[in-house]
Amino acid sequence: MLKLRRIELIGFKSFSDRGEITVHDTGVTAIVGPNGCGKSNVSDAVAWVLGEQSAKSLRGDKMEDVIFNGTRNRAPMGMAEVTITLTEILNGNGNGNGNRNGDGNGNGPSPAASAPRSASPSGRSLKENLSRLPLPEGEARDVVVQRRLYRSGESMYLIDGRACRLRDIQEIFLGTGLGPNSYAIIEQGRIGQLLSSKPSDRRTLIEEAAGITKFKAKRKFAESRLEAASQNLSRVNDILAEVDRQRNSLKRQAGKARRYIELRNRMRQILSAVFSTRAEMLIDRQEQLEISLALMGSEGKRREQEI
Repeated sequence: MLKLRRIELIGFKSFSDRGEITVHDTGVTAIVGPNGCGKSNVSDAVAWVLGEQSAKSLRGDKMEDVIFNGTRNRAPMGMAEVTITLTEILNGNGNGNGNRNGDGNGNGPSPAASAPRSASPSGRSLKENLSRLPLPEGEARDVVVQRRLYRSGESMYLIDGRACRLRDIQEIFLGTGLGPNSYAIIEQGRIGQLLSSKPSDRRTLIEEAAGITKFKAKRKFAESRLEAASQNLSRVNDILAEVDRQRNSLKRQAGKARRYIELRNRMRQILSAVFSTRAEMLIDRQEQLEISLALMGSEGKRREQEI
């Protein structure tokens, strides 16, 4: 099964300094403290690092609101970062006992009240998903999921320190109960919302708990790929039709070019024969004129002798 080991927060909402919450092996982990000390921000951080895209779900107007905005004594931060460490173990239950090193600013202990959210990961399906990751072999192995957001709007997701896509993280936790919209994170008022929700919304929650969601997501992804392939095939058919029209045009042009070459060669042959005949005729005429000229020269000499 998989157990949540550590949550690290830097610049996330009220955590201006680095805050770390460590979960131990036994008991139940609870985060307590007075109102406004940042308990809800911890559960928001877990939902955020798992891929939450709705700023409203994180109790903000825009996603940049999760970055520490500064106080009278502290300057605003330019980045928010949340890291969770999950450990896959061979034996053990899903409960843990932990201590915390964080108040609203990530420093010092906090007195008593219970957190409005709770996160209880389900390890069975997640273990199957994580088996595809290139993790080191052994009895226990850690999976580190990290998310960063800058005020410029640039966002980054990492798994075990390697950059990845949001979809990679969603695929890992799909159908495990861990996710931004799953049953593992129960917000204030969520139970009443579920009780008064539509049957279709309840069905979505039941399907997530039963592990059906990941198969529906895979089917939707496969259908989208099939639709994209169908559109690509349609475009290929259009291209083939256009190429076929161009091929017919080029075929006609090639026929005309071949006809032109045949006629040109024929014309050259005819012109060659004509010029050859005329040359022979001119040569014969030249010989006849030379003979006549010679006769006229002989006749002239004879007349001169007679005179």
